[in-house]
Amino acid sequence: MKVTTRKIAAAAGVSPASVSRYFTGAEEVSQEIAGRIEEAMQTLGCREVPRKGRGKVILVLLTHLRFSFYSKAVEELLDQKREGWTFILLRYDPSAPETVRNFVSRMRPAGVIYFEEEIDNAILKYLQGCGIRTVMCGGVALNHESDMVHVNDIMAAYEGTGYLLGLGHQKILFLSDEVRKIGAGFQRLTGCRKAMEEQGLELAPEDVAYGPVTFEAGYEAVKKALARGQRFTAVFAFSDDLAVGAMAALYDAGLRVPEDVSVLGYDDLEIAARIRPALTTIHQPIDGFVKKTLDLFEQPAQELSSEILLQYSIAERGSCRRIDR
Repeated sequence: MKVTTRKIAAAAGVSPASVSRYFTGAEEVSQEIAGRIEEAMQTLGCREVPRKGRGKVILVLLTHLRFSFYSKAVEELLDQKREGWTFILLRYDPSAPETVRNFVSRMRPAGVIYFEEEIDNAILKYLQGCGIRTVMCGGVALNHESDMVHVNDIMAAYEGTGYLLGLGHQKILFLSDEVRKIGAGFQRLTGCRKAMEEQGLELAPEDVAYGPVTFEAGYEAVKKALARGQRFTAVFAFSDDLAVGAMAALYDAGLRVPEDVSVLGYDDLEIAARIRPALTTIHQPIDGFVKKTLDLFEQPAQELSSEILLQYSIAERGSCRRIDR
């Protein structure tokens, strides 16, 4: 007599869908249900059928894709060749944290990757409490207990500011993301301030414009600075999106890059080499961030969170020039 899924389900007192999930590995089933199914199979005289492995499910939490850095990181993630791994992108809405909890209870991911420093710490603690490893890819938030993969943002911004100072620029407009935590934006400003102080210069409040690291924010920040008559010979933007927005605002104001104003970006995305003049920028190894992040999921979890620092560099192109002081 043929033993069907329905007969196994009836004997085990579970649904046919649970039996299907047990064999296919499409979703994890509880140990209790698995035991009941295996006991029913023995009672019915079924020969042992190997279960298909579900592989390693990695959940990627995204608040949005407005920042090109996030889009590039996701692109690199999907290009990774990891046999048996499944990547699932889930939009994280701070006002509806139950979405994450519901997903985790159903899918039981092996790990969670996120990029945004503003991810709620309560959600991260929930994930870690479930035994799920969390890794922040390409950023740093010192109040998080996740593993982190990033560059030394203090030193990268310090060297970027020093690069502009070395070209003779003392009036620099800095375009930063909002500094709400001791994260990447805070650290970059710390590095910039240190470089200025070493040259006897002050980083005044009006020298920093805060906002999203987007093209629109860069455009508006430079437009407003020019409208109030602020003098600067260089812009240091904490993302390439911000930098390109700044360049657009300068162009619309009749100013030339780099003849009138130099512009330095941060990230080294594809747009940096494609725009004209090509953008000088701080290079972040986004492919390296992703690879090291995934490598962490193949290693045993440590009692203390891991922090992996990768090397940055300054990619010199055509948007900065030397001036006479």
